[in-house]
Amino acid sequence: MTEAELVILGSAQDGGLPHAGCLCANCRAARSDWTRRRLPASAGIVAGDRLALIDATSAFEEQYHRLWERSGRSRDFDGERYGAPEIVILTHAHAGHYTGIWQLDRSVLAARGTRVLSPPRMHTFLSRQEPWAGMVREGFIVLEPLPLDTWIELLPGVTLTAIEVPHRSEWETDTVALLVAGRNSSALYLPDIDQWDEWQHNITDMVAGVDAAFLDGCFWAAPTSRNVPHPPVVETLERLQPLVDAGKRVSFIHLNHSNPLCDPASAEHEQVIERGFQVGGEGDGVRL
Repeated sequence: MTEAELVILGSAQDGGLPHAGCLCANCRAARSDWTRRRLPASAGIVAGDRLALIDATSAFEEQYHRLWERSGRSRDFDGERYGAPEIVILTHAHAGHYTGIWQLDRSVLAARGTRVLSPPRMHTFLSRQEPWAGMVREGFIVLEPLPLDTWIELLPGVTLTAIEVPHRSEWETDTVALLVAGRNSSALYLPDIDQWDEWQHNITDMVAGVDAAFLDGCFWAAPTSRNVPHPPVVETLERLQPLVDAGKRVSFIHLNHSNPLCDPASAEHEQVIERGFQVGGEGDGVRL
């Protein structure tokens, strides 16, 4: 039986940590101590020698390599190059989450028909834009709409369900959370949402229905700008505390570079851990 897992490949907001042009304490620390750095939010799914990358960030090369190393492909490989991922799943059309797919073009991986799955309106957006449309014409990628609220068999023994969430859309595209399920357990991957109360689903019920949840933890308290709404970590702690007290695993990802959770010595980080939550990091995961 093929063992599958969901693995976190990046835990910072789109720009990563350190953040370009920023001199905050977190960014300064990450520049002097590379153990403090965080890659942009991304994840991967591995089932034996099959794998799928979730979101394509500016750290595409490093994140894909880490995913490849966890797969059966790396253990049986003795060549000088390994091929492109067979599947890339995109959660939404913010540049930090999808523009890394350019590396599937001839300039880097010269992929052969990598399936790029994205929410329906994002699929239309990509199909009409260059260079993505050109990459389709030349056979590097195949753009496919990701059905909403319908499970699909993504890899052997692994199903995926895309669930639309409210998130700012400058180009009239859609954003999804991903429900990933294997033979033994399930996980909710939800890096971006505007507000919990704007979602048609109850976040408490959604987390109660999975074994592990990786959730938007962008800002500790109020967002730094009204133009980038995200649910504050302090609110999510209160909502989900009873579930965590009962043993549910909840991790915060997609951390803004200014978030005190990026500092493992901060009082906020200590509070989260003491309350039984987790601060997500690269390499975290769950067996499916």
